[in-house]
Amino acid sequence: MGKLNSGSNITRVILFHAVVLAVLAILPLFLSTYHQKLAVEAIILSVFAMSLDLVMGYAGIATFGHAAFFGIGGYAMGVMLKFLFPSIWLGLILAGFCSAVLALFVGVVSIRAKGIYFAILTLAFAEVVYRIIFHSYNTPLGGSDGLVGVPTPMLGLGPFEINLKSTTNFYWVAVAFAYLSYLVCKLIVSSPFGSILSGIRENENRVPFLGFNVKWSKVTAFVIAGAFAGFSGAMFTAFKSYADTEQLSFLLSGKVIVMDLIGGIGTLIGPMIGAVVITVFESIISTHFAAHNIIIGAIFVAVVIFMPKGFLGLFAKKDRNE
Repeated sequence: MGKLNSGSNITRVILFHAVVLAVLAILPLFLSTYHQKLAVEAIILSVFAMSLDLVMGYAGIATFGHAAFFGIGGYAMGVMLKFLFPSIWLGLILAGFCSAVLALFVGVVSIRAKGIYFAILTLAFAEVVYRIIFHSYNTPLGGSDGLVGVPTPMLGLGPFEINLKSTTNFYWVAVAFAYLSYLVCKLIVSSPFGSILSGIRENENRVPFLGFNVKWSKVTAFVIAGAFAGFSGAMFTAFKSYADTEQLSFLLSGKVIVMDLIGGIGTLIGPMIGAVVITVFESIISTHFAAHNIIIGAIFVAVVIFMPKGFLGLFAKKDRNE
């Protein structure tokens, strides 16, 4: 009977994923070009939000400088496409590598600190990276003006090539990118390593007695999250055709935390939904109110008070810790 229920659950999950992908696939056919671009941006940012959830939601590590990895990934893609080789695949590899190396450095240096002290250290490192690039005048990075004029590459898939200058094509590629990223992250959190991260989140002091190295588990999670943030930053630059210091700013680090908390941390899909909600909502209210960040902040406060588990928590049958 248990096997039948397990098979039935797998079938339902596969059917649900198929329906969601089908809806997302046909969605751009009903959207204007502007709304297609907004959808692409929201989908790319959803991967960024999910990457933060790996460390904040599953490992319980607070970080205030996650935008540094997003921004470095974006600049790496820009440098690859504009100065080295017009390949989005190579750009993604370079972006993931650079962001992962930066995350490794920040993680190793900061991991001795805990709680708010670790968060402040990540913020400090992110600010250093921001300032270095902001003041990189007379360099290919463009300083405060950013790296502009990044060419939009063709996406090679064996004998086929996809023209990413088409917003609709980029939308479909972004959906595939987000879905594959979700599957990989889901495998990670469902693995024994994911269980270690959950153990660290629940009671860090007990994990060493089980034979696991807490510090290196945290650093590993930090590096994986940094790599995925770099991938999303790379896709963002490829779509926008530029990379600028706003992709490294503290405001973006704060915004992605809001996305995670509003969607529901420790769920992967919750932060992705939060990213879409915030991106779309910000676009709507910014056309009517100049101080739209104040409104988003007020909504964030309301969600934290009345829905501490985020929107996804409203549909949870019970607390995950029970």
